[in-house]
Amino acid sequence: MPHDSKTTSPTKTGRPGKIIAVGGAKGGIGKSLFVANLGVFLSRLGKRTVVVDLDLGGANLHLYMGVWSLTCRIDDFLDGTVSDINEIGTPTKYGPLLIGGGGGKLGAANIHFSRKLKLLRALKTIDADYVILDLGGDTTYNILDFYLAADQGFVLTTCDPASYMDAYGFIKTSLHRKLTRLFGAESNYYDYRDATVDQLINDHIFPHTTGNGSHIQALMDRLEAEKPIYHGIVKGLLDGFRPGVVVTMFDEQEQADELVARLQKISRKMLSVDLNYFGCVPFEKEIQRSAKELIPSVAKNPEGSFAKALRRIVLKMEMA
Repeated sequence: MPHDSKTTSPTKTGRPGKIIAVGGAKGGIGKSLFVANLGVFLSRLGKRTVVVDLDLGGANLHLYMGVWSLTCRIDDFLDGTVSDINEIGTPTKYGPLLIGGGGGKLGAANIHFSRKLKLLRALKTIDADYVILDLGGDTTYNILDFYLAADQGFVLTTCDPASYMDAYGFIKTSLHRKLTRLFGAESNYYDYRDATVDQLINDHIFPHTTGNGSHIQALMDRLEAEKPIYHGIVKGLLDGFRPGVVVTMFDEQEQADELVARLQKISRKMLSVDLNYFGCVPFEKEIQRSAKELIPSVAKNPEGSFAKALRRIVLKMEMA
């Protein structure tokens, strides 16, 4: 890996890249910091990388990429001012191309479903090896749909109990959204819509009685009994849903490992989902200082602890 801040521009691929989405619900856990540094790291490996700020109501990824002002934003594409999403990218001096988020207009984060579909389809046409999505800190339908559109979804959490619970909440609501969109307009099963299956899913996700919710196995049992053909479809959906967990701002490795083990256990028990643990990224004083200076840590220290952590994550991602 080169030690200087300059990177050569990889040749255009002419094909859509692998989409990586970074979420986690709770703000302040380092999502934008992670996206910026992962983008720089991949770019330094010679990968044509595009980072996209999808926190449409509070975009700030450009700052972490050393860009103070944007001439084009996602708003320009959604409004039709620019017809091709590949034309709104802003070059950065650290390697990745940046597609900036909304301009802070009232209601910018609450885009209409048709505009969201337009953006979802456009993201899959970006000419790059990797397209990394920086998602907002919530679980709105828009955020969840962007997350579910990715080839690899990461859920970030700290060892703070509130962050851990938010991470589980993000995983749970993402899965529930995936189930409720089984017959959505963007789904491969749209032409096989079944009212009974829809009702069974909705009864599980939106129960008529209050409580902590039932295991998803209860839904699978009902599908097997009443709609066995769709049981296999939903089983495939569950097997294919494997969020990648990354712990940030940890103090001790053992503490982080125990937290992820608990998260994996409850996800397997309640959601019938296996989580993929990708490891931890540090947040040492040097990295904090780099974040305040708005210089990606990986660019400042290519052989530092953050870069080493990202190398392990990328290797595991490429093997997944």
